[in-house]
Amino acid sequence: MNRLWCVLALAILVATLSVPATGKEITPAEVYAQAVRIEKEMDLLKAYRKVSEIRPVAEVHATLLPRHVWQECYLIQLKINIFRRQNNFPVLSAQTREPVRDLEPLMNYEQTQRLLTEIGLLKLRLGISDQIPPQEVVPGKTPMDVFNKLHFISRQWDVINHSEVSPSDVYAEVLRVDEDVNALLVHLGIQDTAYPPAKVADVPSAEVLTSAFAVLTEVQRLQQMAGQPQVDFAAFHIQEETSTTDVLDLVSMIQAELQTLKAYLGLLHVLTPVAERQGEKTKANVNQFLGYVANKLRLIRSF
Repeated sequence: MNRLWCVLALAILVATLSVPATGKEITPAEVYAQAVRIEKEMDLLKAYRKVSEIRPVAEVHATLLPRHVWQECYLIQLKINIFRRQNNFPVLSAQTREPVRDLEPLMNYEQTQRLLTEIGLLKLRLGISDQIPPQEVVPGKTPMDVFNKLHFISRQWDVINHSEVSPSDVYAEVLRVDEDVNALLVHLGIQDTAYPPAKVADVPSAEVLTSAFAVLTEVQRLQQMAGQPQVDFAAFHIQEETSTTDVLDLVSMIQAELQTLKAYLGLLHVLTPVAERQGEKTKANVNQFLGYVANKLRLIRSF
């Protein structure tokens, strides 16, 4: 038992060796270096699982911000939890945070350290002793660069897990969006008179993605009402075959944008609830729920 705790302490120490001095302003380049380290740590897990596939991922070209980087870290944690569940390891809730209008890169640096620690703990359970040293910081990186590196890592976790995320996983994240929208309605004193649309059976993923964009459109309408700039998410329109993971990616971006509205309205301590494991859900369930959330948002006509 003492040896186990020593190894655990070492894993955590190694994951935090490159933490910069207190008070130092963190740059996207430093966060990017941590993302590269996460990628190399993940490669150790791929080798353990005897996975050689490298999932191709198209880069996202958009004016992405630190809050979107934070969400991509969240998605990686979600997929680590899928790995834990597959291996009958205890599952921990992925992080949630208090809403802010502008998220600082330091919060993303903190997220990368959590991910490194989580991977270190997986390696401990699996008996993987190899270690990845801190990576060189290459200046000039932007939040978009960091996002794309993490986006690539997130998609490789699908390979490690031997599966895409399920509609049940996406439904759980839409439920979190719905809770944020409920918080807006309660704060504004608006009664929820919305109805879910009729359920469409055998709905393709491309149509579910369209429903997610309808929710995003309503969120951005409210951002415009609040005088907040809107991010162009056109790059998330998938031109080729759409997957459930593509839907999850956009739902995660909606979560990021809702935090700006909560901060604008002063809901600074209203955290998005953690995801709750759902029963068996289908794409039709997700599509209908997204339509219901969009209808709720349409009830908000003024602040």
